[in-house]
Amino acid sequence: MLTIVWVMPAVGALLAACGGVRWRVAAPISAAAALGVSLALWTHAGQIFTSIRWITASGLDIRYALGLSGLSLLLICLTLLLTVIAGIAGWSLGPSFLAWINVLGASATGLFLARDFVLFYLFWEAMLVPTYFLLVGWGGTGRRAAAWKFLVYNVGGSLFLLAGIAALVAFGVVMPGQRVSTVALGSGATLVGLALFVGFAVKTPLWPVHGWVADTYAELPAPAAALVAGVQSKAGLYGMLAILLPVLPQAATALAPLMIAVGVVSIFYGAFAALASHDPRRLLARSSVSHLGLIMVAIVTLRSVALTGAVVQMITHGLVTAGLFLVVGILEQRLAGAIRLQGFRGLATQAPALAGALMLLGMASLGLPGLGGFPGELLMVVGIYRRSVLLAVLAVMGLVLSAAYMLRLIQLVLHGPSEGLGSVRDLGRMDRVVLVPLAGLLLLIGLWPKPLPAEAAISVQQALSTRHVVAQVDQSGYARPRRRVGRGLGSELQLDVQEATK
Repeated sequence: MLTIVWVMPAVGALLAACGGVRWRVAAPISAAAALGVSLALWTHAGQIFTSIRWITASGLDIRYALGLSGLSLLLICLTLLLTVIAGIAGWSLGPSFLAWINVLGASATGLFLARDFVLFYLFWEAMLVPTYFLLVGWGGTGRRAAAWKFLVYNVGGSLFLLAGIAALVAFGVVMPGQRVSTVALGSGATLVGLALFVGFAVKTPLWPVHGWVADTYAELPAPAAALVAGVQSKAGLYGMLAILLPVLPQAATALAPLMIAVGVVSIFYGAFAALASHDPRRLLARSSVSHLGLIMVAIVTLRSVALTGAVVQMITHGLVTAGLFLVVGILEQRLAGAIRLQGFRGLATQAPALAGALMLLGMASLGLPGLGGFPGELLMVVGIYRRSVLLAVLAVMGLVLSAAYMLRLIQLVLHGPSEGLGSVRDLGRMDRVVLVPLAGLLLLIGLWPKPLPAEAAISVQQALSTRHVVAQVDQSGYARPRRRVGRGLGSELQLDVQEATK
């Protein structure tokens, strides 16, 4: 059953690629069917697991292992929903475009299902391929330079991740989902944890390894940018939540000051860069660095409220960012080219429905109460405050800056006398099809936030509260299980999450 969830979008991609225009409908339909299967499994999260021996040579025990935790389920539903929406929004770009969109969705879905380090890494690498071809094949005038920068950063990050995973596999550690193992490598554990963190930080992206994100988001076609921005960044955060913290708790403790520093700098760097941006796409890219930095800080605090808020914010950030990129894409299509914030104004008069969509998504992005961005931000700030008052003050300052650059975007585009717009059409039928589900979900989460934070708390518990086994290296150089861990970062996190779900 779990294999079906990631294979169905891949099959739809194959049909669209081979069948041409007649079969391009297979791409969004297959992704929608996979989303339906995922929703049907909602009540079975944490109960389904598949494991088949795959590679056993040289003493290795590499498995085709899939599992569905609550955390995985939330991210899979987000991925498949955005895959469907990106496919509909990019319908006119042809079957090959739709096929690559589905390949990206299938790769991300497989990543969130994987319960073996090698399988996880294969899906991690697979995500690079469709993004590269979407960028080169349908990107803007600077697509080739952006594609090379994307590859250099992400392949470099993948090498760090590969080094960390190779070390864990060499010492017989299994990925959370089969059972959670912590490994005691002495001083080497910190190096392994650092390698994993660098790999995850590049994908997220966080400062200072964020250099690829602005050019990539600026050059990708809007539907592809919506999917990449909404989903791919969550892979890095998922890796920190599902692998780094539970598998290497001692290393995570040692690296916590560095991780918090990276998160704080990302908050302010991204916010100030967004304030200085005149290109809406680059503004959204840099604002993502800021928002994701805040999520990073919330994760590292290891407080149940902050962790719950981080997972909620991962979902709502995906919905908001995807929606904003789609709105920008609609404006670019109407104006036949890239847009700049100072190049036009008065959209509220010319296209009130489009302006309303931008207003709703922008307000959700800055965390207006009643919209989807508020519950996650509130929980994160409360949790961060329980860790450090200073960190909470910095987090709130970052949120204030997010309001500043988002209100600047809304003021420049929506208000004032009509200028540089010509006769801009308002939202059409297909535009409403892709935007209404995102707006509806953000309204639902904002007005009735209880189900998602509750599911997020359970998801964190399922991902991190299993029993830990330490593998120590004996004189022969092989890892062997020695003792169960009753204390330390992992068990403290487990107890903290359990208290939050009572």
